[in-house]
Amino acid sequence: MKNKFQSKFPILFLVLSISWAQEQYISPEDIKSEWRNYTSFQKQELVNFATFLYNEGFYERALLSYFQFLYKHPKDELELAAYFQIGKCYESLENWDLARNYYLRILDEGPPQSVAASAARYQLYYISLMNEDYRAIIDSTENSDDPYELIFRAYAHFELLEMTEARQAFQAAEALFDHSHYTNQIKPWYKAIKTAESAPLKEKTPALLSSLAPGGGFIYLKQTENAVGSMGASFLLYTAIFTMPSLVQKGGVSVAGNRQSLVPLSGGLETKDGVFQSSPGYPIPDQLSLESKRGLMLVPPALFAMGLYAGSMWKAVHDIDESNRKLIRRFAGRVTVKLPIERFMDYNTPDFIIK
Repeated sequence: MKNKFQSKFPILFLVLSISWAQEQYISPEDIKSEWRNYTSFQKQELVNFATFLYNEGFYERALLSYFQFLYKHPKDELELAAYFQIGKCYESLENWDLARNYYLRILDEGPPQSVAASAARYQLYYISLMNEDYRAIIDSTENSDDPYELIFRAYAHFELLEMTEARQAFQAAEALFDHSHYTNQIKPWYKAIKTAESAPLKEKTPALLSSLAPGGGFIYLKQTENAVGSMGASFLLYTAIFTMPSLVQKGGVSVAGNRQSLVPLSGGLETKDGVFQSSPGYPIPDQLSLESKRGLMLVPPALFAMGLYAGSMWKAVHDIDESNRKLIRRFAGRVTVKLPIERFMDYNTPDFIIK
């Protein structure tokens, strides 16, 4: 009897196990719920992995993860955030056109007043700033009351060396921020603008006086290549003038004479004090001689030298404005390196996070 019970025990255990397993999924809704939890876990893993790749600077691999997310979860609530992250990746890769496309897609598909739309607009200003499209920023921020837009506007004016407009934009942004943090961030800009306005600029009178010496005007403007070229050309020209041979023939041979009998053999012609002497058998006329005409020979190179001299003086004076602009441009470049626009890019951005 005992053996019979033991033989039936495994069968009873199997039946109870199957019954218990079936109770785990009473209805199809329970199965859907379990599957939903599984797929949600996969989604979270994909989001975390894409975020990790972006934070570590693996932008190309991060792009693949963001695109995979959009493919697997179309019309998801994180779709705009994924677009934004794709734009940021392309920015980091300096592929400005593709970055711009995804920010524009956010503006086309998202609510106008959403965090994603606002952040996308700011990033478009950033792209224009990086690509030196300053006028586009100024035109699109006309009459703006957004402090971040005014900051981009101020940077654009400063890059164009429009110091008064840059100061006004910074002042307007500071008033709208109305916070000590941004006041401290903007304050160094006022000093930089004042320094740029009071920079020691080149003047036309010293440039003209410096040009009295060949290449002097270019040295004053710190145009090294032009200065070296002007001085080198002047040196070669004056050397050619003062060392140029200038012997000319004085007198001639009658056409009626026998020219064949007048042509001496090589070495058979003698001169004395520049005057040809008759050689035996060759009736060379005594009135045929060589004469120096240095004055006439100096006229063409002298005219060329005067033209070069006058041209260098004119160019030195003409380049004053451009030289001053380059001077301030170099200063502005150093300022924007020390005070980059990223200091102000602390606005809200869409979170690529599953909440």
